Amino acid sequence: MSINIITPQQWQTRRWQNGGGITHQLCRQDDEQGLLWRVSIAEVASDGPFSRFDNIDRIIMLLTGAGFSLHVVGANPQLLDTPLMPFAFAGETAIHCSLINGAVRDFNLMTRRGAVQADLQVLTIGRTQQILVLSTQTLIYVASGSLEVVLGDQHISLAAQHTLSLKNQTGSVQLSSRNNAEVIYISLPGTLA
Repeated sequence: MSINIITPQQWQTRRWQNGGGITHQLCRQDDEQGLLWRVSIAEVASDGPFSRFDNIDRIIMLLTGAGFSLHVVGANPQLLDTPLMPFAFAGETAIHCSLINGAVRDFNLMTRRGAVQADLQVLTIGRTQQILVLSTQTLIYVASGSLEVVLGDQHISLAAQHTLSLKNQTGSVQLSSRNNAEVIYISLPGTLA
């Protein structure tokens, strides 16, 4: 069992090979075959292709900026101009990203297809406590506002851009906020049989 708070100072930041942006890796889990899941935030500075990730399912959503369009050959562009609206796609899909009006920051969840089934929810947390069930791995990212977390007899305060990682915890967690926090709640129940 583990409880970790991941702050922006702990993010692992890398520049893209094509120079079009940077990625902040918040957390990830690998096994002997490689990536099981990864949570990251990208800062996209210019138009360009997405990196290819074979056998990886992706969920992306806008955090800040005017937004972007994702272009897939033979399909209508997918416009992402509303913050915290998830869009799911296969990592091996050839996608070209076009920025609408300047740089953006987006949130990414990647999971290996057939190995991990993730559940992602975007929640607005107010003063009334919300009770959510924990899984093998639970991640809570605070997109805006601040969050109060009650886990058993522990009380944890999270600021914006902080992530709470709960591994092998059982039962439920209680969330509340004095300033209507926007939260990304990710449940990763473990590897599939």
